[in-house]
Amino acid sequence: MRLKESQVKLLCQKLLGGLRAKQLINLKKSDPEVLNRMQEIFIKELKIEDDINLQAERILAENLRKLGVKGDQIDREKMFEMIKKQLVKDKNIIL
Repeated sequence: MRLKESQVKLLCQKLLGGLRAKQLINLKKSDPEVLNRMQEIFIKELKIEDDINLQAERILAENLRKLGVKGDQIDREKMFEMIKKQLVKDKNIIL
């Protein structure tokens, strides 16, 4: 996960505070309950992307090995992004 849980908490606090300050939301639950749920959802989404990244890396490594291609012969980052994009599309995920 690219963000630490403390960073996620701070981000969610700022988001909730901004929405409240602009009076864009009216909560039916307490702030701590809403904040905890926001953090859970945020972390879950980050983990989904981490899983996609791992899958893309495995697929890339496997394909390079099968083709006998060395990492310096291709643009690894471009290939990784293409594989990741296809995985996201296949799994119908929005990142």
